[in-house]
Amino acid sequence: MIDQQLSRVMADAVSELERDGEIVVTSPSIEPLADRLAEAALNVVPSTELSFGELVGVRSLILHAISNAQFFDWEMPTLTGFTAAEFERIAGKLPRA
Repeated sequence: MIDQQLSRVMADAVSELERDGEIVVTSPSIEPLADRLAEAALNVVPSTELSFGELVGVRSLILHAISNAQFFDWEMPTLTGFTAAEFERIAGKLPRA
């Protein structure tokens, strides 16, 4: 799935680079190139399609999960790759309501 906002920003950046003489685009359309760049970038950056409310919800879910020892038991770090302390740190990076 292509992140349209990221793809649009990539297309603008490629157009700027071409206009400034930094690169030469030989494709008749920049959009497919921008889509491929955006797809590659999403392997290392979060999607821009998450809304503020969705990020707040994910933060709340994380904090709720780590506060419940029955839910976040000894097996959870094996399943998720993160300890409760690490999830708390991750939650701290997400927006608050």
